[in-house]
Amino acid sequence: MANAQRPELSSAFDDMLSKNKKSFEELYRGGRSLAGPTGAITKPAAGWEKPAAASPRAAVPVQLGPNSQAARLLNERLGNEWRYEVAEQKRDGDEAIVLCKLIFGKDGAVRTQFGRSKITDASVAGASAGVRFKMGDTSAAADESEAFRRATEAALMHCAELI
Repeated sequence: MANAQRPELSSAFDDMLSKNKKSFEELYRGGRSLAGPTGAITKPAAGWEKPAAASPRAAVPVQLGPNSQAARLLNERLGNEWRYEVAEQKRDGDEAIVLCKLIFGKDGAVRTQFGRSKITDASVAGASAGVRFKMGDTSAAADESEAFRRATEAALMHCAELI
């Protein structure tokens, strides 16, 4: 009697597994890879684009410098046999969130992790006697770009922890 129920459960599990596999493949489809430790994809996947109300600008390009902590660590562990892609990125309030995919080794092993960073505005704004003012020389675009860079570096550090 127990065997009579097994095919039904297996079939339901197989259906769930195939749906999850399809969702997973859709998540990572639609990007090209750039070789080298400083290559990155910054095209957000569908549904992960930044909300128009939050920022009307296009996706922020993300590139790590060769002296970044993540690049140094990955170079120590893997030499030149690694690259990364920013599979998805979005801004959620005052936070930059990225999904980064690390591809490494001769076989092209993959580790994927999220990274996040606060978007800080170094300028000071206020009002005095009804007059609004803003002091500081950093732009909002530079703050956002730096936050996405930090989030990408955090994601790569999380990927390195898995190796």
